[in-house]
Amino acid sequence: MLKFLKKIDLGFLFCLFILIVGILVAIVSLISGRLSLSDISVPADFLLILVYLPGLFVLMALLKAWLPDRLIVKHLRHASGFKGSLYAFLLGSITPGPLYLSFPIAALLSKKGASSFNVALFVCAWSTLKLVEEIFELHFLGLRFMLLRLAITLPFVILTSFILGRLAPLSEKNH
Repeated sequence: MLKFLKKIDLGFLFCLFILIVGILVAIVSLISGRLSLSDISVPADFLLILVYLPGLFVLMALLKAWLPDRLIVKHLRHASGFKGSLYAFLLGSITPGPLYLSFPIAALLSKKGASSFNVALFVCAWSTLKLVEEIFELHFLGLRFMLLRLAITLPFVILTSFILGRLAPLSEKNH
C-alpha cells in the first residue's frame, strides 16, 4: 500500500484533495440551505476547458515522448542566444489554444532544459502575440492598430521575460 502511495504524484493528490473539499462544501451548503440547485450552473468556459483537456494530455504525452531533451537543450538553453529566443517566441506565437494550455507545455520545456527566459518568452508570446489574434486585429481593427499594439506590446514581452528569467533561473541550475 505504501509503495502505491509513493508512486502517486503530489500534484494529483493536491487536485484530488481540492476536488473532494469542493464537493464537501457544496454538499454542506446544499444541506444547510445556503445554496440551492438553481444557483449551480456550469459556465461555458468550464465546458470549453473540458473540451481542450484531452487534446492537451495527448499533446503533452507526445511532446514528452517525441521531443528529445538534447533538441530542447540545443535550441532553447541559456546559451542558445537570439536564435533560441526566436524559436521560443515563434513557438508561443503560432501555437493555438487558450493561455492555460501554455503552462504545462512551459513546465515540460523547463524540465527538458529550456532557459527560464525562453520559457517566459514562450508563455508571454502565447498570451499576447498570437498569430491568430494578429490576423483578427488586422481584419477588424486595421493595420495601423495592429502595428501600434505590436510596437507597444513586444518590448514589454521581452522585458517581462528578462525579469522572469532573472528571478527564476530554474533550468540553468538543473542543466
